[in-house]
Amino acid sequence: MTRLFAAGLAALMLAGFATPVDAEPRFAPIPQAVVADPARDPAHPADMAVFTVPTGGVRVNAMMYLASGDRPHPTMLMLHGFPGNETNIDLMQAVRRAGWNVMRINYRGSWGSPGKFSFAGSRADGEAALAFLRDPANVAKYRIDPSRIVVAGHSMGGFMAADAVAADPKAAGAILIDAWDIGKQKADLVDPTKRKAALEGLRENTPPLAGTSAELLAREIETTSAKLDLEALSARIADRPLLLIGAEHAGAPTTRKLAAAARQAQNSPKGTLTEAYMDTDHSFSDSRIALEAEVIRWLGQFDPASAKVGTPGIPLKAAYDETNPFARIIRGELPIFKVYEDDQVLAFMDYAPAEPGHVLVISKTSKARNLLEISPQDLSRLMAVAARVGQAQVDGLGVAGFTIVQNNGVGQSVPHLHIHVIPRVAGKPLMFVENAKGDPKEIEATAAKIRGAMK
Repeated sequence: MTRLFAAGLAALMLAGFATPVDAEPRFAPIPQAVVADPARDPAHPADMAVFTVPTGGVRVNAMMYLASGDRPHPTMLMLHGFPGNETNIDLMQAVRRAGWNVMRINYRGSWGSPGKFSFAGSRADGEAALAFLRDPANVAKYRIDPSRIVVAGHSMGGFMAADAVAADPKAAGAILIDAWDIGKQKADLVDPTKRKAALEGLRENTPPLAGTSAELLAREIETTSAKLDLEALSARIADRPLLLIGAEHAGAPTTRKLAAAARQAQNSPKGTLTEAYMDTDHSFSDSRIALEAEVIRWLGQFDPASAKVGTPGIPLKAAYDETNPFARIIRGELPIFKVYEDDQVLAFMDYAPAEPGHVLVISKTSKARNLLEISPQDLSRLMAVAARVGQAQVDGLGVAGFTIVQNNGVGQSVPHLHIHVIPRVAGKPLMFVENAKGDPKEIEATAAKIRGAMK
């Protein structure tokens, strides 16, 4: 049956059958949107829109991931870096799964957008994109909630996000991911011993950019460094929720300076600063899930449903519900793919398997809702059958082992004690998430193999 597994769930993990699981999570829970797809809304499915945004006499290329559902959605504007090789599509998709629209633009002169690239032009483009999201016609067309618009940016995009939020007092907040303090680059450009390397760093990023050069960009930094000062911008937007994420092997020192500037400037109870630092590089190459989780948890302050990590569970103490799905299965009211049955125990296939061959084992005679209510004799019988199922999974499916999980209260979706027996493939981690429904034909074929191995 569909449910959400999460680190820290109260579970019975039997030695020899299960892989070790910590009793308490070592990290904050991973939001469901990071690792699980939402149910499709047939009437208003998730979609993608492609369009252009007017700015500076041209129309830059833009797109939006549209969240499912007909309600007005909180919306995130994602601004790319210099030049934008790391597209952060996985992050945008995860935010969309969390129920947000996500818009992206390519600044003028970048990645096929018309015009000439410059830092000043990119600032104007980010501001124009935010204005686009506020246009009443676009609010209606794309189902945008204009009171919950957040601007995010990676690297140079972090600076552009701060600039756009500073220019729009109605913006709900900002996310700066290993942001580049462009104005501070002036120090290297005016230092004769560092200028050559600084120019080369600019030059290697200019191929996807039109109408510019390393020398032109260096001149812009040198002459307008005050307008490109991200510490000053961070202080200006500190009256609103601000998430700063730094990469320890890249821009973390800059991020810490931005955080210090924001803390010093905070003078409003609404202003909240969140910092996170990850042991990774500027592209967050080996911390993508951590990055997505951090962003979505933070977005939860604007839309709590965005950051959900699972169902609230079932109370440990309550009367037995004769209408629960497993009671109905025992009475023959709901169809199942059976793998074993005797006078006391029933084992059948989970219709939303964590792995192909996922089996549930329940008591037919006990009305225990959880482990605290079942008798030792009934529990012993259940575990004996669970062990047989696990051996049949190994023999019939050719897997390397199996995991047994039994949730109580938190993480439990059916108030009738049940044991999960999950086949394990060597080297493949078990994802504790809410799973999609499996193909009935495939489930029945797998059940037949397990039944055969149990004889």
